[in-house]
Amino acid sequence: MQLIRFYITILIFVLTSCKTKTNTEVLKNNAVVQDYAHLFSDMEKDALSKKIIDYEIASTNEICVYTIDSLPKKVSAHYYATTLAEKLSVGKKEKDNGLLILISKYNRDIAITTGYSTEKTITDYKCKRVIDSTIIPHFKNGEYFMGINTGLDSLITKWH
Repeated sequence: MQLIRFYITILIFVLTSCKTKTNTEVLKNNAVVQDYAHLFSDMEKDALSKKIIDYEIASTNEICVYTIDSLPKKVSAHYYATTLAEKLSVGKKEKDNGLLILISKYNRDIAITTGYSTEKTITDYKCKRVIDSTIIPHFKNGEYFMGINTGLDSLITKWH
Protein backbone atom coordinates (compact mmCIF):
# COMPACT_ATOMS: atom_id res chain seq x y z
CA MET A 1 0.00 0.00 0.00
CA GLN A 2 2.81 2.42 0.82
CA LEU A 3 4.45 1.56 -2.50
CA ILE A 4 1.27 2.51 -4.36
CA ARG A 5 1.07 5.84 -2.50
CA PHE A 6 4.71 6.47 -3.32
CA TYR A 7 4.11 5.90 -7.07
CA ILE A 8 0.98 8.03 -7.03
CA THR A 9 2.87 10.83 -5.29
CA ILE A 10 5.69 10.63 -7.84
CA LEU A 11 3.18 10.60 -10.70
CA ILE A 12 1.37 13.67 -9.33
CA PHE A 13 4.70 15.47 -8.81
CA VAL A 14 5.81 14.73 -12.37
CA LEU A 15 2.50 15.77 -13.90
CA THR A 16 2.24 19.03 -11.97
CA SER A 17 5.87 20.01 -12.59
CA CYS A 18 5.61 19.61 -16.38
CA LYS A 19 5.39 22.93 -18.15
CA THR A 20 3.73 23.54 -21.44
CA LYS A 21 5.91 25.01 -24.17
CA THR A 22 5.65 28.73 -24.66
CA ASN A 23 5.35 30.30 -28.08
CA THR A 24 9.02 31.36 -27.92
CA GLU A 25 10.17 27.78 -27.27
CA VAL A 26 8.09 26.58 -30.22
CA LEU A 27 9.65 29.25 -32.44
CA LYS A 28 13.21 28.26 -31.50
CA ASN A 29 12.59 24.59 -32.27
CA ASN A 30 10.44 25.13 -35.35
CA ALA A 31 11.86 24.88 -38.83
CA VAL A 32 9.31 26.94 -40.76
CA VAL A 33 12.09 29.30 -41.86
CA GLN A 34 15.19 27.46 -43.03
CA ASP A 35 17.71 30.10 -44.05
CA TYR A 36 20.73 28.30 -45.50
CA ALA A 37 21.66 31.33 -47.66
CA HIS A 38 21.76 33.59 -44.57
CA LEU A 39 19.42 36.20 -46.00
CA PHE A 40 17.68 37.00 -42.70
CA SER A 41 18.84 38.14 -39.28
CA ASP A 42 17.78 36.11 -36.24
CA MET A 43 15.12 38.72 -35.42
CA GLU A 44 13.77 38.56 -38.96
CA LYS A 45 13.65 34.75 -38.89
CA ASP A 46 11.78 34.91 -35.59
CA ALA A 47 9.28 37.45 -36.96
CA LEU A 48 8.62 35.36 -40.08
CA SER A 49 8.35 32.17 -38.00
CA LYS A 50 5.88 33.80 -35.62
CA LYS A 51 3.71 34.99 -38.52
CA ILE A 52 3.74 31.52 -40.11
CA ILE A 53 3.06 29.67 -36.86
CA ASP A 54 0.26 32.04 -35.85
CA TYR A 55 -1.33 31.52 -39.26
CA GLU A 56 -0.98 27.74 -38.96
CA ILE A 57 -2.62 27.78 -35.53
CA ALA A 58 -5.54 29.80 -36.92
CA SER A 59 -5.98 27.85 -40.18
CA THR A 60 -4.01 24.55 -40.04
CA ASN A 61 -2.33 25.62 -43.32
CA GLU A 62 1.44 25.14 -43.28
CA ILE A 63 4.06 27.43 -44.81
CA CYS A 64 7.82 26.99 -45.09
CA VAL A 65 10.36 29.60 -46.24
CA TYR A 66 13.52 27.89 -47.49
CA THR A 67 16.65 29.66 -48.74
CA ILE A 68 19.63 28.06 -50.48
CA ASP A 69 22.86 29.40 -51.93
CA SER A 70 22.28 27.90 -55.38
CA LEU A 71 20.17 25.43 -57.29
CA PRO A 72 21.63 22.18 -58.62
CA LYS A 73 22.63 22.42 -62.30
CA LYS A 74 19.80 22.04 -64.81
CA VAL A 75 17.13 22.04 -62.08
CA SER A 76 14.41 24.69 -62.09
CA ALA A 77 13.49 26.51 -58.91
CA HIS A 78 9.88 25.32 -59.16
CA TYR A 79 10.87 21.66 -59.55
CA TYR A 80 13.34 21.92 -56.67
CA ALA A 81 10.73 23.64 -54.48
CA THR A 82 8.11 20.98 -55.23
CA THR A 83 10.53 18.15 -54.47
CA LEU A 84 11.65 19.88 -51.28
CA ALA A 85 8.08 20.50 -50.09
CA GLU A 86 7.28 16.80 -50.55
CA LYS A 87 10.49 15.75 -48.78
CA LEU A 88 9.82 18.08 -45.84
CA SER A 89 6.11 17.11 -45.74
CA VAL A 90 4.93 20.72 -45.79
CA GLY A 91 1.18 20.65 -45.20
CA LYS A 92 -1.09 18.29 -43.32
CA LYS A 93 -1.05 14.90 -45.03
CA GLU A 94 -4.83 14.48 -45.01
CA LYS A 95 -5.43 18.06 -46.22
CA ASP A 96 -2.42 18.62 -48.54
CA ASN A 97 -2.52 22.26 -47.43
CA GLY A 98 1.11 23.29 -47.64
CA LEU A 99 3.01 26.09 -49.32
CA LEU A 100 6.78 26.43 -49.71
CA ILE A 101 8.67 29.55 -50.76
CA LEU A 102 12.13 28.75 -52.15
CA ILE A 103 14.77 31.42 -52.64
CA SER A 104 18.04 30.68 -54.43
CA LYS A 105 20.50 33.46 -53.68
CA TYR A 106 23.13 32.78 -56.37
CA ASN A 107 20.64 32.02 -59.14
CA ARG A 108 18.51 35.00 -58.12
CA ASP A 109 15.45 32.81 -58.44
CA ILE A 110 12.36 32.29 -56.35
CA ALA A 111 9.52 29.78 -56.54
CA ILE A 112 6.33 29.18 -54.63
CA THR A 113 4.92 25.67 -54.68
CA THR A 114 1.60 24.57 -53.21
CA GLY A 115 -0.10 21.37 -52.15
CA TYR A 116 -3.09 20.15 -54.20
CA SER A 117 -5.64 21.55 -51.77
CA THR A 118 -3.83 24.89 -51.50
CA GLU A 119 -3.60 25.07 -55.29
CA LYS A 120 -7.39 25.36 -55.50
CA THR A 121 -7.22 28.73 -53.74
CA ILE A 122 -3.71 29.96 -54.53
CA THR A 123 -3.10 29.09 -58.16
CA ASP A 124 0.30 29.15 -59.88
CA TYR A 125 -0.82 32.39 -61.53
CA LYS A 126 -1.51 34.01 -58.14
CA CYS A 127 1.86 32.81 -56.85
CA LYS A 128 3.60 34.32 -59.88
CA ARG A 129 1.79 37.63 -59.34
CA VAL A 130 2.86 37.73 -55.67
CA ILE A 131 6.45 37.02 -56.69
CA ASP A 132 6.51 39.61 -59.48
CA SER A 133 4.54 42.42 -57.86
CA THR A 134 5.28 42.01 -54.16
CA ILE A 135 8.45 40.05 -53.46
CA ILE A 136 10.84 40.91 -56.33
CA PRO A 137 10.56 44.72 -56.00
CA HIS A 138 11.86 44.40 -52.42
CA PHE A 139 14.52 41.87 -53.42
CA LYS A 140 15.86 44.30 -56.04
CA ASN A 141 16.56 46.71 -53.18
CA GLY A 142 18.21 43.99 -51.09
CA GLU A 143 15.21 43.91 -48.74
CA TYR A 144 14.79 40.13 -48.43
CA PHE A 145 12.86 40.25 -45.18
CA MET A 146 10.42 42.91 -46.45
CA GLY A 147 9.90 40.97 -49.68
CA ILE A 148 9.05 37.72 -47.90
CA ASN A 149 7.11 39.41 -45.11
CA THR A 150 4.83 41.31 -47.50
CA GLY A 151 4.67 38.26 -49.79
CA LEU A 152 3.45 36.16 -46.86
CA ASP A 153 0.82 38.78 -46.02
CA SER A 154 -0.42 38.69 -49.60
CA LEU A 155 -0.48 34.88 -49.77
CA ILE A 156 -2.25 34.55 -46.42
CA THR A 157 -4.89 37.07 -47.53
CA LYS A 158 -5.49 35.13 -50.76
CA TRP A 159 -5.62 31.79 -48.89
CA HIS A 160 -8.81 32.64 -46.94
